Amino acid sequence: MSCRYEKTLKVWEKKEVIPINQTINNGAIVYKSAIALKLASVCQQPAIYIATELVKYCREIVNTDTKKYTENFEFEVISSGIIYFYLTDLSLANWLDYLTSFPLNFEQQKLRVGVDDKSLKSTNLFPIQYSHARCCSLLRMGIRDRLINLTPAGPDASGQFLLFQISQPIPWQQPNGQLQFSHNSEYQLIAQIASTLDRIYCVSSSKKPINWQKVADAISVAFQNFYSHCRIWGEVKVKKPKLAQARLGLVLLTQSILRFLLEERLGGEAPVEL
Repeated sequence: MSCRYEKTLKVWEKKEVIPINQTINNGAIVYKSAIALKLASVCQQPAIYIATELVKYCREIVNTDTKKYTENFEFEVISSGIIYFYLTDLSLANWLDYLTSFPLNFEQQKLRVGVDDKSLKSTNLFPIQYSHARCCSLLRMGIRDRLINLTPAGPDASGQFLLFQISQPIPWQQPNGQLQFSHNSEYQLIAQIASTLDRIYCVSSSKKPINWQKVADAISVAFQNFYSHCRIWGEVKVKKPKLAQARLGLVLLTQSILRFLLEERLGGEAPVEL
């Protein structure tokens, strides 16, 4: 990308937030941006040309860092000038591995910036609490059967789990590099986890109050759909133990997020059993 366009982008970034929205495409997690359309009038160039130049620029940045990260993202520019960023299996595996290797730090997110006060007055939290308790039950069973190695938060933490370093990392990928997962509900849950974390960590940039009840309901429904379609024990545990471990990894992430939403966004309790 030419120096002129690079400077224009930097100046424009200071004046306006560049929105990037998540979407789902055949099970893949995709983010799309209309930045080229907004820059078209500023640069007086077609949006498709700007989008193409921006993608080239992104690839140049990635390649100058280290080549191993070039497989983390795939880019696509469509005729309207919209840019799509596809998360590859490698990037998703690295992201999931990071999330399950270190405790999710929500400490700085306790200030309820942009929170819809109606969420704090929610009365129908049972479906969300049920999903959280189910996650805890599955994790306890996973520990019992030595499928996953977790340490409880402490004797006074009512049995809730934190994401400590796991002695044997969760096998997110198959030997060919593809993710272990095969069912659409698994990818739907991963996408919902990503969407929820986006909302939690980017709450300060949200112009409208966030309905956390709706956010929590969405991830709860995604988990229940995952749980009803994706087995962990029985034949899966015996013949595909790595798949069982990967599915427990998704349960672990879901439990942590649901607990935060219940306690810090909805003013409720996160029961470990019902």
